[in-house]
Amino acid sequence: MENTHAHVIAGASSGLQRAAIGLGTEVIALLHAAGSQVEVTYFWRRSRDDGPERRRVKSNRLLDDVVHNTAAEGTSVVSVDGSRLAAHLRDTISERSKSFLLFPSRGGQEGTAGVIGFTESRPPVSEVPDAVAENLNLLGWATWCANEIARLRGELRIVNERLAGRKLVERAKSALQAEQNVSEEQAYEYLRSLSRKRRITLAALSAEVLGGRAGRNPAQSQSTA
Repeated sequence: MENTHAHVIAGASSGLQRAAIGLGTEVIALLHAAGSQVEVTYFWRRSRDDGPERRRVKSNRLLDDVVHNTAAEGTSVVSVDGSRLAAHLRDTISERSKSFLLFPSRGGQEGTAGVIGFTESRPPVSEVPDAVAENLNLLGWATWCANEIARLRGELRIVNERLAGRKLVERAKSALQAEQNVSEEQAYEYLRSLSRKRRITLAALSAEVLGGRAGRNPAQSQSTA
């Protein structure tokens, strides 16, 4: 799966670069409205050529509305030098650009719009060229998929760690019940009390119990509490 995404990203990046150079653009990015912030993913910058880069910028009502409306209505927005929107885009996205073209994007997320920055005072085009739109959509889709895969893997790792921890606790309870002749409730209360006192997780303490390093009698622990 990673190889497929990498191949798509490499091919789309190359196509976007050619289109960007031919069009004379300064920056090409995707804008995603995310609450009080706008997530900016740069896919082309004339001043840098080091692959996609993501960052968050503080949003305002103007930028948030433009991104949502562009994505929802499917129409391009031309922002010329001197306009409020152009000034805000220059401050938050590209200081080198004077005018911008915002356009709807189908890059994997809702509330997402593409943006092209130009050094001219007025964009040389009023509609995004097909080559730019197609490659940017591919890049957005592949990047979004890669991020989703990474997120899901992270969540799966956490779930597996929690499951492994619970299994350790269950094994430690069973070991204490067998060795100390106590009930399951007594074994669990002992583990919980000692983990709080030592400020370590139940899983870590259970591993010690199973390793023979924390063998205090649970019944004695409760009788002296």
